[in-house]
Amino acid sequence: MNNRAGQLSPTIKFFIAIAMIAITLFFMNSVSSFINTVILSAIITVSATPILYGLKRKGVHPILAYAITLVIVFAVFIAIVIFVILAITQFIEAVPTYAEQIESMVDSISEFIQSLGVTEGLNLEAAIQIIEPGKILEIIVNFFAGLVGGLSDVFLVALIVIFLLVDALGLPDKIAPYIQVGDRTVTRISTFGADVRRYIVVTTIVGLATGVLDTIFFLIMGVDFPVLWGVLAFFMSYIPTLGFWIALIPPVFLALLESGPISALIVFIGIVVINGFAENVVKPKYMGDELDLSPFTVVFSVIFWSAVLGPMGAILSVPITMAFKSLILEPDESNRWLADLMSAKPHDRSAEIESTTPEDVMAGEEP
Repeated sequence: MNNRAGQLSPTIKFFIAIAMIAITLFFMNSVSSFINTVILSAIITVSATPILYGLKRKGVHPILAYAITLVIVFAVFIAIVIFVILAITQFIEAVPTYAEQIESMVDSISEFIQSLGVTEGLNLEAAIQIIEPGKILEIIVNFFAGLVGGLSDVFLVALIVIFLLVDALGLPDKIAPYIQVGDRTVTRISTFGADVRRYIVVTTIVGLATGVLDTIFFLIMGVDFPVLWGVLAFFMSYIPTLGFWIALIPPVFLALLESGPISALIVFIGIVVINGFAENVVKPKYMGDELDLSPFTVVFSVIFWSAVLGPMGAILSVPITMAFKSLILEPDESNRWLADLMSAKPHDRSAEIESTTPEDVMAGEEP
């Protein structure tokens, strides 16, 4: 009797859980810059370990392998940061010109509608105020500003990556005994790391190819800042399902301002063909089942983590959601049903996690 009286009702437990989640998300939002930096550093390190372990397998001294890996990682990361900052600066400087073009386009549309004689009962000024075309440029600028903010703390990212790679040198030896005896927690974490690594590597290669093709296409079509939109397509490739639609908006909008609706339509079709082929054909072929997130989960995670962590949250949303699903929900028997709902396909839960050697797991090789 006393135990029953002392137990909390399911409703109270639910509201307590909601309150704790709200507090956690508020804290994450308050320190979003630091969280983004830590997660980005961890992803960079996980993606770089195949280089480190590959050099060690070829007989390179561990210290030299570490130094080579570090140089490659920092060279690529710093080049991307500098390039993005320069491109975005040029775009921001050109924004006032586009604002004038937007006003001119709106005036032309108003005159065209009035020439059709359908303005009776139609308040054009009110409709234009609701649409606020200038807001589109503001959203684009704010997104890029947030993205640069997430990438610009090079010193802290470098510091974290340096120490994480030092730990990565000895990590296979540390986890070897646990994997050999079939420790489910260590094996699950190692498998998750391999899945994230493959997702990042495949997405990076496919995104780079997509960005280059988009840039060439924009140059042919005469769209301003073609390289910037190619870089945007590269970053948006890290957001499955929703990413290339986001990357499509700025170049199509600029093509509409600069050359009219026909050019904008051609740009739209070209991006859908290039990016859609990469997203729906190339990625699934090389990525396999590592992502294992339903389309709704992907879209919701992008929106959710963008609200919590800012623009960088959209880029990091899939790895964060994969971690939440694989490391928190799946090991918990009471919440495993939620992990299954988030998955792209049904799972046979009777199957055990296959073990493999530490070096193979850390290098992202198949069991």
